[in-house]
Amino acid sequence: MEVFSFKSANVVITANTAADMTNCWRRFRARVGDKADTYCDYRSTLPDSLALALPSNGYSLMQTGDADFREWKNLPPVFYETALYNISIYLTDVEAAPCVLHKLKEITELFSVIEIGTHKWLLSAPLSFVNEPGIFELTFKYKPCDKPERTDTFSFRVVSPKLDTKDDYNHILAEINAQYNEIVFQYLTLTLQNLQRGGKSNNDVVWLSIFRNIAKDYEKWVRFIVNKPHLRQTRTVRHDRADRVKRWTPQMAEHFAQVEAEGRLEREYFRHEEIIHTHNTRENRFVKFTLDRIAKRLTSIVATIKAKNAKAKESDKVADSEIAELDGYVGSMRHLANSSLLRGLRGEPLRSESMVLQKRNGYAQVYKYWLLLQKGIELFEGANAIGVRPIWELYELWCFLKMRQMTAEILGLHFDNPKEITENPMPMVKPFEDNNQEHTVEYHCADGSNVRLHYQHTYSRKTGEVHTATTENRPDIVLTVVKPDGFELTYLFDAKYRLLDDNKLNREDREEYDASGGADTPPADAINQMHRYRDAIYYGSDRFTHAAKEIIGGYILFPGRGDNESVRKRFFYQSIETVNIGAFPLLPDASDPSNEGSLLFEFLTKILTAPSVNDHLRDAIPQKGLQYVSTEQPTPQDLVLVGYYKTEQLPIIKEKRLYYVPAALGKGSINLVSGFEKTKYLLLHHDKERVLVRLKGDGPKFYPKTALENMGFAPSGDYYLGFEIKDFSPVPGIDPNAYELERKGQQRFTTYFTTIDKIMATNE
Repeated sequence: MEVFSFKSANVVITANTAADMTNCWRRFRARVGDKADTYCDYRSTLPDSLALALPSNGYSLMQTGDADFREWKNLPPVFYETALYNISIYLTDVEAAPCVLHKLKEITELFSVIEIGTHKWLLSAPLSFVNEPGIFELTFKYKPCDKPERTDTFSFRVVSPKLDTKDDYNHILAEINAQYNEIVFQYLTLTLQNLQRGGKSNNDVVWLSIFRNIAKDYEKWVRFIVNKPHLRQTRTVRHDRADRVKRWTPQMAEHFAQVEAEGRLEREYFRHEEIIHTHNTRENRFVKFTLDRIAKRLTSIVATIKAKNAKAKESDKVADSEIAELDGYVGSMRHLANSSLLRGLRGEPLRSESMVLQKRNGYAQVYKYWLLLQKGIELFEGANAIGVRPIWELYELWCFLKMRQMTAEILGLHFDNPKEITENPMPMVKPFEDNNQEHTVEYHCADGSNVRLHYQHTYSRKTGEVHTATTENRPDIVLTVVKPDGFELTYLFDAKYRLLDDNKLNREDREEYDASGGADTPPADAINQMHRYRDAIYYGSDRFTHAAKEIIGGYILFPGRGDNESVRKRFFYQSIETVNIGAFPLLPDASDPSNEGSLLFEFLTKILTAPSVNDHLRDAIPQKGLQYVSTEQPTPQDLVLVGYYKTEQLPIIKEKRLYYVPAALGKGSINLVSGFEKTKYLLLHHDKERVLVRLKGDGPKFYPKTALENMGFAPSGDYYLGFEIKDFSPVPGIDPNAYELERKGQQRFTTYFTTIDKIMATNE
């Protein structure tokens, strides 16, 4: 069925599909309501007529608007991301083979080029926009007969039948910009903060914060270009006397001999070609353009700072050294612009792609920094949406920022207090670049526990104790809870801006879907991915012989609709309670942002405020035949160091949290046992006074006599082993006074090792 037709003077674009357009439209309208009729705009660089197959016309082609239009607004969609389209571009009066241009190579290569007559061409391809709704630009280059080559574009919106991608995009974009501005602004210097008071940032603030981070590298690479520029070879024809010609061809030499024999050498001019290397290239003009623009913007910002300084209180003024540094950058930019390479060039922006700017050393770096300054945090919907900033990438970042805010709110911590929350904002400048950088937020809780939230965290064979034994794994979001005793609990989250098509539900899912009241279903492959993550990521100091499952649970975040009670009835939510794998709806809601992800917020509250590790592990599912064990609860074979102390020794032991025993083979020396370096507990006793406390568990350390004396102890021997005490909170559930010492008489003063089960035996 033909759903789209655009006709111009020598260009005709058509789109056909075998998809059920009635079903696509029904589902889409149910999602977005009455605004579905005016949801899309269509634009062209060529003026003429557009015809669409609309629901109001029974899906027959109907002309839209008048002829010679370039823009058609407020129309229903005809392109759905779930459908496959055959796109054809017919061109007449075209000299050579045309081509399609797109940022994605795979799309360019899909188009077949067929000559269908004299100066007539057909570009055709099957296009599927699966998982990438947004603005798509169909751009093609061709050369009309006896006319200059030209490039034209037709753009249209691709929609999802079950998602309001347009409003979601705008809402997600606004929240990302707001939070990302906040992240950058927290780390600005006094210079930047004085640009605008009141805790909010503006474009100059963000631009300057990015500039300061790249300024030195940008200057370094511009100097590199000035010293090793890219030059273009050109050939010029000259006519000179023989003594001025440097290179002779065989033909010129033969002509010279003939002229010399005829005696005309002094009057003869010889034609020859000379190669000239010119620096007037578009790449060098682009470098000059960036220098001019950066210097102009920086000069304006410095002038703003100086103007505010003149009116500000003394305490609010920007330091002279800060202004001098910025002035230095301005002078440096102007100096580079007046270098011998760039002085005579006129700066101009880049108007087409350049392999030199993408690949050549120096130019590639300058181009990258220019793009960072141009875009900064500007994530816009437009020509770059498909393949550069698709909504699923924005949704992924939005989910992270949403969890970042939720975690702080649940823990009662504040981003403006670095003692409570710390994060490094630098990698966020390039959130979508394919690199190994990650962004980490650390929350420092009052009870001594820490929470880490990672964006784009990588697990590989070389990532230490937590690793994969096979291929690299990189979940979108990792939440790690580190309890005061060092026990770590890891939860994975993956953001997927997709839903399972209702038409593809199996019988079991269909019955559950109807019974729940129609709560949306996450894609099955995404949930399966969480199973693979949990199987792939291990913990173990010896990666090749000892390993244990590391991940407590894995969860999908998806833009699903449905009230909380409906979601609670679905398998993907109930599975969280049984196997700790499942999904949480996290739907952007511009009308009520406070209601976004209420079930996720409830779950995060549960795992972030649990008082003990046991509360985390109670519902966790280990491998068959294994069980999770909390380090807060002793196990029968845990080693206990039993040590005597004198009354006057206890205060210094508590102050320094250290208990030491002689290391030499002499009086009072301890008999070491296998595994002594992993001793977890210390039972201190003096007559009837006893206390069982936790050790740090990282093994004893060697102390000479002088080191202990400097700490305030009074050792009698020369060398000692010291066991560090974690704290003096008694281990709950065990009464050390009920324990009968295993050494009697004078031997009761000697230190020895025992195990928890022997101490517990006397408690029963």
